[in-house]
Amino acid sequence: MAKFLTFSYFEFLSILLIWFLGYSAGNDVDNSTVQIPLLDIQHVPLVALFDTTNLNKVLTTYINDTVEKTTKDKISNMKNDLLKDINNDLVRADERPAFSASRTSSKTLGLNEVLTFDKVWLNIGNGYEPSTGVFTVPKDGIYFISNTVMSTKGKFLHCHLWKNNESNVGSFGTDYSSGTLNTVMALRIRDKIYIKHDVYNNESIYGGHWSMFSGFLIN
Repeated sequence: MAKFLTFSYFEFLSILLIWFLGYSAGNDVDNSTVQIPLLDIQHVPLVALFDTTNLNKVLTTYINDTVEKTTKDKISNMKNDLLKDINNDLVRADERPAFSASRTSSKTLGLNEVLTFDKVWLNIGNGYEPSTGVFTVPKDGIYFISNTVMSTKGKFLHCHLWKNNESNVGSFGTDYSSGTLNTVMALRIRDKIYIKHDVYNNESIYGGHWSMFSGFLIN
């Protein structure tokens, strides 16, 4: 009596998986067939031969197409990333650092307190940090640095420009008057430039954008 084999979807996938894992290695069959031992519903040993010629072609085409597409995509992405990095480097090489910031609110200053100018109007090169008031030089060169500070009503204000740990030129204001300093400095990358209050008690800086700090690379 002829015996008919029936396979569920998952059983058929299992058969294919066994073939992919090389189960048929060493079996005496040609490359276009795979030999799978089976049991029918009456537990009688059977052998099923599957013709894999078309499957081999489909899988080979799929794998080749997938590998080719993946390789092309990766090469394209690498090329785009490289061009982007080169363009960014060219922009940075031609970039002329400059910054300008002002202070929005008035404040009574502590001894040796570094002044902060929280409203940033310009920050090419991202050298100025408004939270600390420090300009970190991003490129060697000759810089123009400027600062204006206004004192509050009835108060004095003594300040100096600092380069790293060295005091430079100073400015002074009293009773709503402004003190301004302008200087040209030879600076190196990572130098720290900032405005510091001198050692005087009970002095205040006026806000409202009347006090400012700026600088830019000349050459």
